Amino acid sequence: MLKNIVVLCMTILAAKAQRYNEPWHKKWFPHGPGEQDSNQVISDTKNLYDAHHGIAMGVVDSSCDDGKINLHMDWFNNIENYTCFENRSYYLPQSTVHPILSVEQIPEEYSAPHKCMNESIEYNEIIPTFGTHRPLWAVYGEYTFLPKQRWLHNLEHGAVVMLYHPCANLNEIVMLKRIVKKCLYRHVITPYNLLSPIRPLALVSWGHRLEMSKVSPEVVVNFIRKHALNGPEKTHRNGQYDLMLKEQAQVISDMDDHTLCPKHTEKGIEMR
Repeated sequence: MLKNIVVLCMTILAAKAQRYNEPWHKKWFPHGPGEQDSNQVISDTKNLYDAHHGIAMGVVDSSCDDGKINLHMDWFNNIENYTCFENRSYYLPQSTVHPILSVEQIPEEYSAPHKCMNESIEYNEIIPTFGTHRPLWAVYGEYTFLPKQRWLHNLEHGAVVMLYHPCANLNEIVMLKRIVKKCLYRHVITPYNLLSPIRPLALVSWGHRLEMSKVSPEVVVNFIRKHALNGPEKTHRNGQYDLMLKEQAQVISDMDDHTLCPKHTEKGIEMR
């Protein structure tokens, strides 16, 4: 019995000695020189943990989302996103095409997950009104282009997002922009080339979308007054993402937008 124990011990010692003679990457613990410490990455992720969203919102962090890294996960900086390459006549406003209002029933207990920039985010709807999005939301205002993975987070905070196809009628675009900008502070405006030629204009709020061929000020103001500020998270705090921001939003009534479209009268939006 004693002899067997001695032989076993010698075998274990020989195996350990063999490990010491192997290349460094097989014997270092927990990682070799120059390798990223996976334990540290886990620790950083835990610091970003949020019970409701998985990842905490509004935390600028290069290991997750700082508004600068891996932006190709949402879009490839392609000018087709914001430039018209088609015949604009296909997108002309038509008075016989009525607006379409879509409503999605979102359970009160629903909490949209946040994903870091190492993961892609896809949506089932062409114009999503809720869903997984990035931890950093957009600074309020008008953009040359802003991907939906950003403005969806703004919707969650009660914003109204104005979308327009790059080929939409310029007069209609200008009119809709003026109304939105004078209705509320919490707005985002961006081109969106997935809109149809029949209805190349849209307004989106949390759970609601309005698609239009042409602008009816009454319809637009009614949508904003009914559906703005209805996101599950009540905050006017501005975002952290501002890539391609053209014009930052101005306060209309106050930061909380207590009065929506205050300059709207029976004669329309006062443009001054």
